[in-house]
Amino acid sequence: MANKLLENRRLRKKLRKMIDNMNEVVLYGEEMKENPHEYIREKLDFPDYYGANLDALYDCLTEIDNKIIIIKDSSILDEDLIDTFKDASVENPDLKLILD
Repeated sequence: MANKLLENRRLRKKLRKMIDNMNEVVLYGEEMKENPHEYIREKLDFPDYYGANLDALYDCLTEIDNKIIIIKDSSILDEDLIDTFKDASVENPDLKLILD
């Protein structure tokens, strides 16, 4: 019986970790530099009607549920793009932004 309980705890812990990892998306500045909206659309699985501009990006980011977005090498990206991510993360409590 004790082994069964221990096995269930391990399974729950693994499932929690998998769910946490599904909620985390890493965006790479170098890959976003050339065509940021196409890259963002693909990585964040935005809908086909995504308008590929900063206003549309803000709208989609403010509608995201339970997501952590990590932007690596963010310093090489356009300031307006980064500001859009920042503004959306302030507006949306379900979105956490980490700039690296």
